[in-house]
Amino acid sequence: MGNNESRTQLLARNIFVFGLATIISRLITFILTPIYTRYFNPQEFGIYSLITMAISIICPLCMIGTSDALFRLYFDNSDLSYRRKLISTGLKLVIYITVSVLIVLFIFRKPITIKYLGDIKYLDYVILGIFIVFFRNITSITNSIIRMENNRKKIVQITLIQSVVTLLFNLLFIVVMHKDMRFILVTNIINLIILVFITSEYGKKYLNFFDFRINKNISKEIIRYGVPLTPVFIGYWILSAGDKLILNYIFDTSAVGLYSVGMKLASIMSLFQAIFAQGWQFFSFSTMRDSDASKVYGKIFDLVVFAGVSIVTVLLFYGDFIFKILFAKIYYEAWIVSPILCLGPVIMVLWWIAGIGISIKKKTHLSTIGIFLAAVTNIILNFLFIPKYYLIGAAIATLISYIVMLIFAILFIRPLFNVDFNKKRIVITSVILFSSYVIKYKFLENKLLLSTVFLFIYLAIYCIFNIDLIKEIFIKLKIYYNRWRYSK
Repeated sequence: MGNNESRTQLLARNIFVFGLATIISRLITFILTPIYTRYFNPQEFGIYSLITMAISIICPLCMIGTSDALFRLYFDNSDLSYRRKLISTGLKLVIYITVSVLIVLFIFRKPITIKYLGDIKYLDYVILGIFIVFFRNITSITNSIIRMENNRKKIVQITLIQSVVTLLFNLLFIVVMHKDMRFILVTNIINLIILVFITSEYGKKYLNFFDFRINKNISKEIIRYGVPLTPVFIGYWILSAGDKLILNYIFDTSAVGLYSVGMKLASIMSLFQAIFAQGWQFFSFSTMRDSDASKVYGKIFDLVVFAGVSIVTVLLFYGDFIFKILFAKIYYEAWIVSPILCLGPVIMVLWWIAGIGISIKKKTHLSTIGIFLAAVTNIILNFLFIPKYYLIGAAIATLISYIVMLIFAILFIRPLFNVDFNKKRIVITSVILFSSYVIKYKFLENKLLLSTVFLFIYLAIYCIFNIDLIKEIFIKLKIYYNRWRYSK
């Protein structure tokens, strides 16, 4: 019991601290978005979104899964000399690969700019993106070291500093100096350089700056573990960026800008996903051998469905009003895609739970198959739906792709390790959620009172269908409260 309590406390503290850091970071982004929409038009926002998408794929490709490999191999040997060789080798490997790729990109920067962004005047965006990739990949290694050592205090400190720098420099460049969106990228570079200095103490502890050699044996271990993860990163990138790229191909950067703002409200659910991710990996591995693990995972699955759908429903019925308050009028039409995109992060969490057998049984190839099946579906459906349905077509195509991934996990991965969730409940909940979207979209847009009434009706329905979960939560909260009260 003591070990269980200790494990639970560790899990709770990690989720709380890392979740708090994530909330702070995402909150700054959410605060800045309304400012961006008042200073930049959809075309400018689209260019910025395209360059950040490019950064998001180039970074993991150059990393070749090194951060994940270091995190896993770090715990194979507690000897400090081994860990120094491991991290030093990982960083050098990343630097050599990243610099090689970036040199090629820099040489061909002009044709890349014309082909990808449509005009040579956006050349500065590409150059700034190259610098961001370099510094981001270096800091990803130093951040991994902090996570390996579970230094929660340092993580919060870094997050606070980065958030303040992001907010202040963006306000300075955009609001005070009236600069264009290139200076948002400049702010990212400043932030990353500051992060390099903040984490330099970890570099001194583990790295030899005067030895440029790579340990061949350790590099082979890193590559053996990390490279197979690279296709998964590509698949994730297609899921997150494919709709915007195809929107740009079929329409223009203004469509990408509108869609990107529509995704900003969905970032609330990305926050839900990120916080869950902080504790899930440790929790799942630490309990996988428990006799009731199947039921525990199933309960968590059902709880995520209930909590996720409830939050999405709130965002659905108030989405149009949120857009009117926060964003410039020109972006209002994008509200319609937000509730659909909000479901993506929820389904991703369900994929992690239903597909836990991948990690437990070490069948990582199934993860690649599932992700790429969803990615191919995403590309095909986007080309079919976007010409006919515009923004909402892109959102629906992306949602269906996530659903395909989850169905794959339930049918082909779940047999590896049974996750005992309520199948009937998830089907009924999906039907109810779909009906709520139709009602809101067809009859309740800009009707605040009726939207509120229907919101409470739907939340009540979800509570009725999940009354067993609610009772169990209240019982556990009561137990924890009584323990806290009597321990004082």
